[in-house]
Amino acid sequence: MVDSQPGPANPALLLVSDSEDDTVRIGKSIGYAIRSGDTVLLSGDLGAGKTRMVHGMAEAIESPVSARSPTFVIVNEYPGKIHLSHCDLYRLGSIDEVEELALEERLINGALVIEWPEIGGTALPYDALFLKIVNGDHDDQRIITFTPTGPGSANLLSRSAAVFESLDGAVGLTHSSTPEQTGQP
Repeated sequence: MVDSQPGPANPALLLVSDSEDDTVRIGKSIGYAIRSGDTVLLSGDLGAGKTRMVHGMAEAIESPVSARSPTFVIVNEYPGKIHLSHCDLYRLGSIDEVEELALEERLINGALVIEWPEIGGTALPYDALFLKIVNGDHDDQRIITFTPTGPGSANLLSRSAAVFESLDGAVGLTHSSTPEQTGQP
């Protein structure tokens, strides 16, 4: 599953979600695999399914708090098997504002998932699993590329990929090691 040299032009994994439920299940798979110190970056247009993905992660860590968009509060906290901090950078205007969130400190006792990472720039953790979510061929379809940026995120991707494979038949996901296999750019 994991490509030997992943990068933005060469993602390590590509999944096709055909429904909102699939997107939640993908998030759940990541949630089962996530550990303290892990960072997940979620990039995609408004309505792409970023918060639905986090909903699945929160379910997997058995958080008693249901995931919701933190657009107005910036950070939501989900306690559970591990502590998950869910940050939405959409309303922030500068890297200085992102730095004030002390994101690296949140990794000491938990994991971090960040929506709109493009806004965070150099204030974000270097080693992160980057997910790009784009619309597919129909209204509910999403093409999700997973790209690790360091060894920790590569390990998270490997753990997540094992969960994806175990759920593959039940979830109905299409996956590929490279985008060329599914005809995506």
